[in-house]
Amino acid sequence: MLNYAFTEEQEDIRAMVREFAEAEIAPLVEEAEKNEKFPVELMPKLGELGLLGIVFPEEYGGIDAGKITECIFVEEMTKVCAGITASVNAHADLASFPIYKFGTDEQRAKYLPDAIAGQTIGAYAITEPNTGSDAAGLATSAKKTSNGYVINGRKNFITNGNICDFCLVAAYTDKDKRGEGISVFIVDRDTPGFEVTRKLEKMGHRSSDTAELVFEDCEVGEETLLGGKEGAFGALMEALITGRVSHGVKSAAIAEAALEQAIHDGRVVAEAGV
Repeated sequence: MLNYAFTEEQEDIRAMVREFAEAEIAPLVEEAEKNEKFPVELMPKLGELGLLGIVFPEEYGGIDAGKITECIFVEEMTKVCAGITASVNAHADLASFPIYKFGTDEQRAKYLPDAIAGQTIGAYAITEPNTGSDAAGLATSAKKTSNGYVINGRKNFITNGNICDFCLVAAYTDKDKRGEGISVFIVDRDTPGFEVTRKLEKMGHRSSDTAELVFEDCEVGEETLLGGKEGAFGALMEALITGRVSHGVKSAAIAEAALEQAIHDGRVVAEAGV
């Protein structure tokens, strides 16, 4: 017989996240949405509680509690602010998870401890001005050189793009192999040729920073190649899948929060006798 009940540990984490969201996030929402700026000071606080490392092993600072527990975290966070949660998801699911799942030991040791602690913020640059859902249609290229690679291209609608410390960049290393010729590079923000050209305004999720990025003759070493080898289309797709699971939970949580608010408002009206 299947048991769909959450464990005691999961319910404890739910209670902790709910308390944190109401105490630490709720007071920041109005200003963050108005100014279209993600409150970066939340990241180390989330990291201290282990909430940026829910699916990661303890050796990197995670708590190894699994994806369902992470979904509980996303649900409770989203009920308070979907925009802020979007930036947190982009950091944990799209930027950090691929490094853990597909990165080299050196890449994991370099990036994961600080990312899970909330000391650094990550982004994943896939979408381009002329390429949205068709990830295989991207135009950004990475040309092999004697010292590594030179990346050229433009990325758009990149969550955390203007606040990130590192960015996973999808680029073609072999344009003759559609999709399979895409590789992923971990590019530090201070790398010459990596430029944030503009911050984008949005109708919703305004508290989640989104930017346009340009890579112009951006020189990176071979050690930046995710997993130490070319051809990372599978890694790119898996990162999107785990991110979409979280996004689905976000959508359900928004509806749940709206229903709870409607019920609350209805009761207030009824009690007032209006």
